[in-house]
Amino acid sequence: MKKRTIQFAAWAALVAIVFVTISPIEWRPRDILPVDIDRALAFAAMTALFVAAYPRHWFALSVLAVMGAGGIELLQQLSPTRHARLDDATVKAAGALAGALFAQAANIIRERKISSRRGPLKSSRQSRPGRHLPALSDGINPVTRLAVDSRLIESIYFGQADGRLRIRFRNGEQRLFEGVPEEEALAMAVAPSPGRYYADRIKPNFKRIAA
Repeated sequence: MKKRTIQFAAWAALVAIVFVTISPIEWRPRDILPVDIDRALAFAAMTALFVAAYPRHWFALSVLAVMGAGGIELLQQLSPTRHARLDDATVKAAGALAGALFAQAANIIRERKISSRRGPLKSSRQSRPGRHLPALSDGINPVTRLAVDSRLIESIYFGQADGRLRIRFRNGEQRLFEGVPEEEALAMAVAPSPGRYYADRIKPNFKRIAA
């Protein structure tokens, strides 16, 4: 599922929950499940979608979802047929927390699966026709530029011959590491959060040299 689709689903779930919460009691959807399970599952699904859509901010989203369960419950005061209750808010908060933990566990498992993959790296010249690979000053040859989607990292260059990984950040800083396995470079490029992968797997485990 594409990231934008998950983001849309997350926001749609939030809107639906708010609507069902403050709408008249007779408008509430009915099913065969007990009401508390309905509430917990709704908040679990919504929070899981947000964590899947924005994996870099999973902890903040988890806290907001748990706190938001109480806030959304208080919105029932706006409806004359609804009443805010502490036990209902607790059930919703528990569901939100469970959904966040489930989604984050799925994110971690996905990252580990990606990092365990083996296979040749694809040059950006193949994935981006007409775009030339900038020359590097450290003599790495051959060099592959890896496409990366990150707010922190602008580009990644990997030298297949000597395992040197050059990381260019959006603030203009560059860092160069040696002895990096090919699969680690590829895993970083395709990770949900390349910046976090760099901080957790590259920075502490590989030797940094002068860029």
